[in-house]
Amino acid sequence: MRYCISCGKQLSPRAKFCPQCGERVEIQEQAAFEPMPAPESPEVLRDFNVNEISDPTYQLLEAGQVFNGYTVIRMLNKDPEGIKYIAAKDGKEYVLKLFFKSEFSNLDTAINLQKRLQRLNKLDTAHTARVVEVNQNHDPAFMVAEFVKGQSLAQIRANDPDRLTENFVREIARRLIQTAIAVRRQGLTLTKLTPSGIMVEESGKITVLSSGVSYEEVDEREEIFNIGVILSQLLSRNVLYKSIYNSQRLREQKFTYIAGTSMGLNKLLAECLHRNILHRYASLESLLRGLNSLQPADRDVAYIAPESNQTLAGLKEAAPPAPKAGFDWKFYGLIFLIVASLGFLFYYVLPKLNSPGPGGNSVYLPTLPEDTTRTTLADLLNGRERRTNQENEVLTTETREDPRRQTLASEEDYSVPKAPVKARVPIPDNFVHVPDGSFGFNRLKENPNHNVSQDGFYISRGEVTQAEWNQYMMPASVSFISDRVPVDNVSWMRIIRYCNARSENEGLQPAYRITGSTAASVTCDFSANGYRLPTEAEWEMAAKAGGLHAYSGSDDPDEVAWYRENSSGRIRSGGGKKANAYGLHDMTGNVAEWCWDWFDPSYPNTLSTFINPTGPASGTLKVIRGGSVRNGEGTNLGILYRDKGDPARGYQFVGFRLVRKR
Repeated sequence: MRYCISCGKQLSPRAKFCPQCGERVEIQEQAAFEPMPAPESPEVLRDFNVNEISDPTYQLLEAGQVFNGYTVIRMLNKDPEGIKYIAAKDGKEYVLKLFFKSEFSNLDTAINLQKRLQRLNKLDTAHTARVVEVNQNHDPAFMVAEFVKGQSLAQIRANDPDRLTENFVREIARRLIQTAIAVRRQGLTLTKLTPSGIMVEESGKITVLSSGVSYEEVDEREEIFNIGVILSQLLSRNVLYKSIYNSQRLREQKFTYIAGTSMGLNKLLAECLHRNILHRYASLESLLRGLNSLQPADRDVAYIAPESNQTLAGLKEAAPPAPKAGFDWKFYGLIFLIVASLGFLFYYVLPKLNSPGPGGNSVYLPTLPEDTTRTTLADLLNGRERRTNQENEVLTTETREDPRRQTLASEEDYSVPKAPVKARVPIPDNFVHVPDGSFGFNRLKENPNHNVSQDGFYISRGEVTQAEWNQYMMPASVSFISDRVPVDNVSWMRIIRYCNARSENEGLQPAYRITGSTAASVTCDFSANGYRLPTEAEWEMAAKAGGLHAYSGSDDPDEVAWYRENSSGRIRSGGGKKANAYGLHDMTGNVAEWCWDWFDPSYPNTLSTFINPTGPASGTLKVIRGGSVRNGEGTNLGILYRDKGDPARGYQFVGFRLVRKR
């Protein structure tokens, strides 16, 4: 059976469009649209293999067999970590889990599992299954948790979807967020939680199984994203809800509003599931506040999916467009012009250039030097590579003998430098100098004392534009196309390559050494005179410009920044707002800006170097500063606000500016 991925309407096997909404139907195998049967247990069973059968750990315990004081009642299921049983002790039922020995064979896996078990043992929340005992020294290692009776949300979604009303799902969301906050305080996360790992008891109590709690260091906004996926799958009445609200699809495509769900809740889910991590709720606490502030479902307007006027019968009756016939004059006219131009070039222009001139000498193009690998044809045609003063003074013997050659060389300027200039290169006009000094890093009026000393540097007056980017890199998938507008949606790694390419082109020493494809493989020579990203300390020093304003250059964001309230959500060309005391524009707002440093939430309170600090030695995310047109007046736009991003990804409304030394 086939269904429309947009509205869920059943389709005939040969339909090309949905008669309900007009969506074009992709040709897929029929089996891909069959609804999957509900699992018998909250977790997926994993088949045994030959290696596991040879391990004594994988031998099943029989009913009635006693293991460390727990009497086995029956096997529950099996997951990648081990085998679960329902066991009894002192008249109570528990879930007994025996861990596979293979889980402890790899050092990294073993350490992560040990940390998870240690934290699970301390976890005590109202909506998580209580862990009774953890024994990692026993052979095999095991864990005991309370047995939760009821149905998982996955089973309810498959067998009784009418039970999942919006009010019920809102209550699930509220308890789930509260649980996620408590779990995160123990260094754990719910980023791998699925509806199968959430049990609903007969009393209506929501319990998160211990198998849905994992140990890993992830951004809190990824946890918010996963909660949004779970809630969307519960609310959707589309038979293809697992495909439409799949986490991978939602990371690539815009969230589709859920029909029959209130507009307020749809907007909340859209912010949870935004493809750009910077535009999601910043924390679980803010998500909970947003959920609690929603209007009751019965007072809000429910979203209704738009209907299409097209019908399948109408589409079948419509005649296909007639194929083009006759002679295509435009195409053949273009071919004729190209051939005529080539003929004119080869039969008239080139022979004239090589014909003898007055005195019997040929007029010819001088031979280029052998070392032309650093100069492109575009550079020659645009006249970018110019002869230095020294080369103009030294003429070859051949040029002195033939004055016509000297005239040609001076007028057309076909000379090519043999090597890039490594001397002091003038600073571009759009760069300003930030003098040496000290300032209060991550401090404002409440603590203005200086704590960091920073050498002077040059920084670009505005953010790097699309025209500047396109000179050296492939055009980016920017939010708004314009040569004068700052480039955005470019990854930290691409910016590093841009800096090196621009430095080499201008004869500067590149600042970055790249030995791999990840940010961890990039090192920076801060003594080089090439272009680079500012360190976080350099960025803040330049943004403050010797002042203590809440925003760069003023306490009133309207004076100095394009932000949510005055930009209509559009990136603007640089220089439209007042500059700070150093002459820098848009250090606050317009597009946020990448910095060199690794992100650490406790930095710079953990500073170990107070002279020219360059950030933590390692990490997984890079620092983003300054806020953008998507941020409103307040904390997220403030001069001290620190954001973060994956260096391998580009983000909408995040760009950069450049720094260099003499």
